[in-house]
Parts: sequence; structure tokens; C-alpha cells
Amino acid sequence: MAEASAQNGREIFISAGELSGDLIASLLIEQLLKLDPTLKISGLGGERMEAAGATILHNMVKELAIIGFAEAVTKYPKVKRVFDEAVKYLREHRPAVVVLIDYPGFNLGTFLISGMAKEAHDLGIKVVYYVCPQVWAWHQGRIKRIRKYVDKALVILPFEEGFMKRHGVDAEFVGTPWLDLMTITMNREQVFEHFGLDPNKRLVGLLPGSRRREVESLLPTMLEAAEKIYAKCPDVQFVIPRATTVRREIVEHLLTLAQVPVKVVESYRYNVRAAMDMAIVASGTATLETGLLGTPMIIVYKVAYLSWLIGKSLVKIPYIGLINIVAGDMIAPELIQEQCTPQNVADSALAILTDPREVERVKYQLAMVKEKMGGRGASERVARHVIDLVNAAEVDG
Repeated sequence: MAEASAQNGREIFISAGELSGDLIASLLIEQLLKLDPTLKISGLGGERMEAAGATILHNMVKELAIIGFAEAVTKYPKVKRVFDEAVKYLREHRPAVVVLIDYPGFNLGTFLISGMAKEAHDLGIKVVYYVCPQVWAWHQGRIKRIRKYVDKALVILPFEEGFMKRHGVDAEFVGTPWLDLMTITMNREQVFEHFGLDPNKRLVGLLPGSRRREVESLLPTMLEAAEKIYAKCPDVQFVIPRATTVRREIVEHLLTLAQVPVKVVESYRYNVRAAMDMAIVASGTATLETGLLGTPMIIVYKVAYLSWLIGKSLVKIPYIGLINIVAGDMIAPELIQEQCTPQNVADSALAILTDPREVERVKYQLAMVKEKMGGRGASERVARHVIDLVNAAEVDG
């Protein structure tokens, strides 16, 4: 324990729970170590955090990527065990700063667990929340916990700063980390050539999510919709940029149901998305990513009925797609729960594919959204904030 105590003044603990959080955390870690190679980074996350230089207590992306209330309850014993181990680590190592990334049920707490924010705060550790819970949309009661336990909220959507400040939270808009992540290295022609796509056909992307249950729920609907789209527009082809968190066998098994060919790609996924003529996307971070790449889309979503009933009663805004929320307008059609049928998805997709003027209108609106997002450099800006807190803690200590 003496070795840990000697290092803890320059240690940062990061808690991220899903693929998107792992990606964002990995970019932050790279910037932290670039600015100060003496830092020790530990935490909960995934393979990308580990590859970037963090010591991972648990691979949350593989073990505990949770979707919906019902799944959270069924996985409670494992959640509690991991949570207790993380709190024990904080008590023993006393890092200078804890950085929380999204994953609000675990990081901010529920009736099942107290949350990483409270535990770190009670230990006298500075708490930064980067990629805050969407309290402006639903579950606004969480704002009280953020105000009480979080020292600094670093927000990634332009309207969040004002919302947080109005509720007494010290917040700052730092821009979106996705602009740091989404490096485009190929043009459309190169993408088509690299993946053996037909240059004479338009490209429609199917993005069913990054969690197994999402894929199993949404991909069959997407594939049936693809058949209907192809029947009306035979000059289209379909591609799935597979999330690394979803095993290839799962996707391939579901593809046996498809009556149209669908290519699965596992590399250069942002290049592929940027080359799409349109996409059918599971609601979540992917809608913002796809929109920032300038690709028109339809947003779809289904969850367990209990989760939907609970969520529906709590949602305070008219949209669920992040790209629509930031735009303040329905740029991308949203087909949720019972509306998410193959026929509805196909009809919405065809409305875009058969109307060049609609495509141009949507692309213009997406470009306007991108202008709001603060440009590149969010990861470095966050790293500088965190290091300032580490330095301040060292002086105070």
C-alpha cells in the first residue's frame, strides 16, 4: 500500500461503462499522458482505455454494458460487486481526481447503488463529470446529485452549459470528443474500392447498435426494411459497420434471415459512414456521429416494454435522437417502439432516397449542427482541466 500512497497524488481514476465511454476515455487518456507522462491512470472501462495507458479494474464494456431499467435490475449482483471493488480501490489509493464519463446509473447512482460521484466526493476526491447524464431530457432529479457531488461538469453539447449553470452546477462546454475521433482518411471512391462495393449503386448503412440486445432487437427489423427498400430501389446496396462489442457470429446469424446481400465491415467505420448515402441508425451516440459526418439518417429504437414505460414517463423533450436534440428540429425521422416496423422504416428511407432535394436540405441542416459543436480539441481541453485539478490537489495536500 505504501507504493500506492506514493503515487496517488498524480493518479486519475476514470469510470466509463460502455463502448462510447471507452472511446472517449481513451482519447482523454492519450491527451493526459501527452501533457504529463508522470500521471498514473486507473479505472473502469474497456480495451481502448487499457490500450491508451490505463490500468483497468474491470472491462465494463464486455461485462456491464446495460440497456434499460429491466436489464439493470437483472444484472444488479454483478453491478454491486464491481461497484464495491471500485469504491475499495478509491479508499485505498486516494487518486487526486475521479473522472466520470456518462454511464449515469453507475456513476451518479440509483436506488440500487450510491454512485461513484458520491463515494469519491465523500472521500474528499475531486470529481469531474465529462459527458454528463442527459438530465435536460429526463430524470431531472439527478441534477441535485450532480450539484452536490460533482466539482466540475465538462459538457459536450452546446446548450448543456446554460442548463447546468441555471441549476447551480459549475459547468463548461468543451466541445464534442467525436470530432477528435472521427478522422476521415478515404474519399467515397476509395471506400467503395477498398470494401468491394459497387460504385454504380448507392450505399445504405444499417447501424443496429453496440450492444447485443440492441442488435438482436433492431437488426431483424432493419433487414426486413432493407428488402422493401431494395424492391423499390434496386440501385442500392447495404453495409453494416459492426461494433467491436458485438460478436461477428451474432450479426452473421441474423444475416441468414436477410433476402438481400449485406456487407459487414470491421475497419475504417467512420470512412464507411461518411460514404453512405443514408443510414438507419439505433438511437444513441451513433446518431450524433452519423450526423456530424453529414449522412442523412432514420433513427430507430426498441427496448423492453417496462423500460419503455418508465422512460416514456420521464422524458421531458420531444425528440430522442441526439442529432435532433442538438438541432432543435426533426432532421432525422424517429421510429420508436411500435412505430419501428419494417414497413415504416422502409417508407421513411425511401422518402429520402427518392428525393434529392430532401437529401440536400438534410445535409445543410447537419452542417449547421456541426458548426455548433465547438470544433476539434475537446479531449485536450478536458485533459487540461483535469490536470489543473490534479496540480491543485497536490498543492493542497
